[in-house]
Amino acid sequence: MAVFGSLLMATGMFGLEALGEHAMELRRMYVAPAARRRGIARKMLAFAEQECRRRVRLQLQLSTSELQEDALALYRNAGYENVREEIADASSNKTLGGGVRRYHFTKRL
Repeated sequence: MAVFGSLLMATGMFGLEALGEHAMELRRMYVAPAARRRGIARKMLAFAEQECRRRVRLQLQLSTSELQEDALALYRNAGYENVREEIADASSNKTLGGGVRRYHFTKRL
């Protein structure tokens, strides 16, 4: 939730999933179209990193696709390292479908 003038707006969401003892994965970060270009994704990412540190999980991993150009720029500017790229051959619960390039990032916190 965020306040813009006198308007209270649902702005975005994400999930954090434990990966072993020392890492977490950022899942499905989303900012509502009307709330974009206001720094909200950057604040959400900072909050996710802070939550990882609080849980003593000192690595955050995530992935996104070539279709998410703004997300790619956000993660690169926030210091995430692109550790792997792949072309998804089939859809699953973590991929968009065949022929889409996915980027896998990680950051030590």
